[in-house]
Amino acid sequence: MKWAIRDLLNPVVTRSMIFGANPFDIEYILKKIDGIKVMSGKQIQSVWLGEWAEKIRKYTDLARQAVDSGHRISARAYYKLAAQCHYACYMINTEDIDKKTEIYDGLAHAYSQYTGYCDHKVEYVEIPTKEGVLPAYLHFPDDGSQAPYPCVITYSGIGSCKEELEMLAEPLLERGIAVLTPDMPGAGAAVIHNGIKCGGPMLEAAFDGIYAFLENRADLDADRIGNFGLCMGGGYAFRASAKHPETKCCVSLFPLLMHFADQGSIPVWMKRGRWSSFQYADNYLEGMKQIEEGTVGCDFLMAYSDDDNWMDTEASLRLFDKAIGYKEKIYISEKPAYVSEETIMHAMPVGEQFHWVKHLAADFLADRLTERKQHAQDIF
Repeated sequence: MKWAIRDLLNPVVTRSMIFGANPFDIEYILKKIDGIKVMSGKQIQSVWLGEWAEKIRKYTDLARQAVDSGHRISARAYYKLAAQCHYACYMINTEDIDKKTEIYDGLAHAYSQYTGYCDHKVEYVEIPTKEGVLPAYLHFPDDGSQAPYPCVITYSGIGSCKEELEMLAEPLLERGIAVLTPDMPGAGAAVIHNGIKCGGPMLEAAFDGIYAFLENRADLDADRIGNFGLCMGGGYAFRASAKHPETKCCVSLFPLLMHFADQGSIPVWMKRGRWSSFQYADNYLEGMKQIEEGTVGCDFLMAYSDDDNWMDTEASLRLFDKAIGYKEKIYISEKPAYVSEETIMHAMPVGEQFHWVKHLAADFLADRLTERKQHAQDIF
C-alpha cells in the first residue's frame, strides 16, 4: 500500500497542533511538501525544516520589534509562535544528534523568552536526583503571591520536552493550580545536555527527586499533589502515584507501559537508530519493568480508545485494574480523522480530542486538589 505523505507526518502534525502551532502554517508547509518532485525521506525533512525555519525567523523578528516598541502582549505571542515552530522541527525524526540539539536549543531559547512575558509567574528550576539534574519549569496560576498552592506534576515520554508540557499545564493554571513541567530522563535538556537517559532506575530516581523538591518548596502544599501524564507520561504518572501514596489524584491519558504494549506495532525508528540509542539507557526494556510495579490508591482517571494500536483496550484496562481506589475512565469513541486507518499510531485518538479531554482531566484534578470534590460515573 502507498501511504500518503500527510498520513506519515501525522504524528508530527498532531503533536505540533496540540502544542499550538498555527494550522494554516502547517497546511502551507504540507503543500510545499506535496510539491516535491522526487519524494524521499531526506527531501521531506529538508523542506519541513527549511520552511519552518523561515517561519521562525519571521516570528522572532516580529517578537523583537514588539519588544523594542514596548508591546508586551505581542512579544509574548510572537515568541510563543516561534517556540511552536521550533517544536514542529523537534518532532521530525532525524538521526543527526547535533542537528537535534540545535533544534532543541532554539526551542528552549524561544520558550524561555516567551515565559519572560507571561502575566503569571513562571520559574525555571533544576531538580537534583540520584541520576543527575532534571531541568524544569514551575508555573504558578498568578503572580505567586497566594502561596501555598496545590501542585500537579506533568509528564510526557520519549522524544518530548518540558516546553511541550505547557499544553497540560494551561487548563490547570486556569483552575488555580501550580504546575511542574520537568524534562524527564530521556527527554529534552535532561538527555541532550545532562546525559540522563530513559530507563527504570533513572525514572525511579526522578520520581523521588521531584517529590523531594516539592516538599522543600514553602510556596507549594505538599499535601495537595497530583500527577498528570500523556502517552508514556501517563505511565509515569501512574508509577509516581503508586510509588508515592501521599499523592491525592492521578490522570493518565492514553498511558503507555512498554511491557503492556504490542511491541510489533511500535515503529522500528523508535526502537533503533542514533536518536533512539541517545535517549534510551542500556537494557531499557528490562529496566522499564520497574515502572509497571505497584497499585494506585489515590483517585484515578484514565483515557483510552479501541483505536490505540500500542496499548489496546485489554492492555489499557489491565492498567485500570491496578488502580484500587476511586476511579473513572474516558472512552474516546471518535476515530482519528487526520490519518488513514493503516497509519493510526497510539495516542492519535486523544491527540485529536485533546481540546475537550483536557478540561475533563483538569476538572478531575481540581475537584480533588482545590476541595471541590464531586464524584461522577464513568464518562461516555
